[in-house]
Amino acid sequence: MRAFGLDYSIKQLAERDLPEPAITGPEQVLFRVREVGVCGTDRELARFAFGYPPAGEEFLALGHEALGEIVEMGPAVRDLRRGDLVVPTIRRACPGPCPSCGAGRRDLCRTGDYRERGIFGLHGYLTDFAVDSVRDLVPVPANLAAYAILVEPLSSVEKVIESVLRSHQADPQTALVLGAGPIGILAALRLQLQGIKVTVQSLEPDDDPRVTLLKQAGVRYEREGHDKADLVIEATGSAEAGLAGLERLGPNGVLGLLGARDGHGPIPWLEMIRNNQTIVGSVNAALSHFKRAVKTLSMLERRTLNGLVLRSGRAHFRETIATPQIGAIKVVHVLSE
Repeated sequence: MRAFGLDYSIKQLAERDLPEPAITGPEQVLFRVREVGVCGTDRELARFAFGYPPAGEEFLALGHEALGEIVEMGPAVRDLRRGDLVVPTIRRACPGPCPSCGAGRRDLCRTGDYRERGIFGLHGYLTDFAVDSVRDLVPVPANLAAYAILVEPLSSVEKVIESVLRSHQADPQTALVLGAGPIGILAALRLQLQGIKVTVQSLEPDDDPRVTLLKQAGVRYEREGHDKADLVIEATGSAEAGLAGLERLGPNGVLGLLGARDGHGPIPWLEMIRNNQTIVGSVNAALSHFKRAVKTLSMLERRTLNGLVLRSGRAHFRETIATPQIGAIKVVHVLSE
């Protein structure tokens, strides 16, 4: 079968043939990959900033945000049927496993020896078919098929929001989201469902499609601001944004970091102590967050979700991964209908 990803021998995006996967265990599921989303992680991988292929190979199939349709199941799989839609999780447990991985919280792995589909040591889903354990799959209702590709990025949002709410020592009423990419928009929509007054700050002009979508959803947008917030979510990948988020924290405020790089700048330790402020880092997500993301999608307005996704054929994977498309919020490759 054809796969799309990275050739580490020549440091380029490439197409390769991979063996078609087959079920080898009673709890495994074979599924046809219908769609794969593209995100900033894929673009970092394509710059060979991190990531590595499976052991003994020089090619890594990309794609960690996926929607699949079940084709075949092992004899121990009871609650799924052929034709059901599923979203796979990304991370697989470290050898051993460590206490966190053993308890089903691979997102909290203590050793760092985990593997991730399409990122670290395991092929991703930019392929025709894939096999996973049923424990790594989240069922999606058929009526959410048009939006199910958003489950994976939304799962990361669910985790960071859970973390900042748990860390806040009072009753948070306001939130600031830094960044108007897919993660930032989903974070704003999810916080709004929580009953929190949300502002998104980013660099896009007021007539940008992202800003229009936010305003249609009733989310306040600003390019500059100084108001304090109870919760601040950094969703930019910028060290400067992370440091700026500290300045926007109110008393008891919590800053959730999702993508900020290493950087240098002043950190107001004394002010943070006096104001009971907290910084939380968050990456990946547990199975519970994936399931909650499915529930959240069912609650969001369809018009807003439709505006998030731009679908493209698999033949365009080089362009969409190498360069973000102008006007597109979330690019999704359609592999099969």
